[in-house]
Parts: sequence; structure tokens; C-alpha cells
Amino acid sequence: MGDGPASRRRVLIVEDEADQILMVQARLEASGFEVISAMDGEAGLKRVFEDKPDLVLLDLTMPKMGGWEVCRRLREAPETRGLPVVVLTAAGSQDLEKECRKVGADAWLRKPYESMALVEMVRRFLP
Repeated sequence: MGDGPASRRRVLIVEDEADQILMVQARLEASGFEVISAMDGEAGLKRVFEDKPDLVLLDLTMPKMGGWEVCRRLREAPETRGLPVVVLTAAGSQDLEKECRKVGADAWLRKPYESMALVEMVRRFLP
């Protein structure tokens, strides 16, 4: 991997809680990733197509468009079909794994999660 901003892998976090964005951003930037963010599903979808991130961290419960719908739309579009999507959720659904697979999410982390678990998850997809 080269030096400078061009070599940094870009992660988009789509999350409606500013404190969550700041925590994730601090942790991932300290680990060498570039982090961009959006605070609702519609804005997140727009940023994916405009900013071309290497991975999306996606909250499920957000205004304007929820995470499930964002993930479905990413999987339907040929240019984002292979984009890694990691769901971040506090939802206690027993069927979270099944629901994630149904909409095409690659992985998930339940909130609250350890910041190192998040970094390890991102590195799994962006070594």
C-alpha cells in the first residue's frame, strides 16, 4: 500500500446518531481508513454513488430511508452489487442473520460493540 490519501480505503458510515459517527470515525481514522458519513438512508445512498466508498457501515433505523431499503437498493444496482455492507444495529431481532442475508448484507455487528471489533470487521473486507 502506498503513502498518502489516495491509498486510504474509504468507509461510509450511514448513521443518524452524531455521537456514533464520531466514535466510529475516530476509531477507523486512527486505524488508517478515510471515513465519510451520512445521517439518513437517502443521503447515504446518494453518497455511495457520488463518493464510491470501499465499504458501507449501515445503521438500520434511520429517518427518510431505513437500512434494509438502502441495502436492497445497493444490491439491485449493478455498480454497487459487490460493495461490502456491514449492518450496525441495536435491534434485538432473533432473525437478524436471516434478515441480513435476505437483503444482501455481508456482515453485522450488534450495538453496543467494542471499537476493536468494528476495526477487525472492516479489515476483514478491506485488508
